[in-house]
Amino acid sequence: MIHDVSIPAALIAGLVSFLSPCVLPLVPPYLVYLTGATIEHVANNEAASSSRRAVMVSAVVFVLGFSTVFVALGASASLIGGFIHAWSAELSIVAGVVIIVMGLHFLGLTRIDLLMREGRLPIPKPVGLWGAYVMG
Repeated sequence: MIHDVSIPAALIAGLVSFLSPCVLPLVPPYLVYLTGATIEHVANNEAASSSRRAVMVSAVVFVLGFSTVFVALGASASLIGGFIHAWSAELSIVAGVVIIVMGLHFLGLTRIDLLMREGRLPIPKPVGLWGAYVMG
């Protein structure tokens, strides 16, 4: 069953999800984090216009980064779905084998050294416009 969603309906649904009590309280601290400013800096009256401008620009760049990811995911979804549908029998066999091997590793009956490693990258605090884009 296919349902067509109008642009105004999608806009209203997005606005309702943004205004939810789980998301809305996180917006101001997140925007301050993106700009690299402190609460005192934003609250200061002499730097208020530049801080507001920096927050708005960072927010717009954050939304662009967020949009880039979801546009890329949406554009590739049909391609990946077609691949999975065409190779579903072979992929289900491979997935079954992988699940069995992972289960044996989880139980400790086999040891896969690749899964026992840990690696971390030191990522600095994303400040500025590129940081906002990457965070998005």
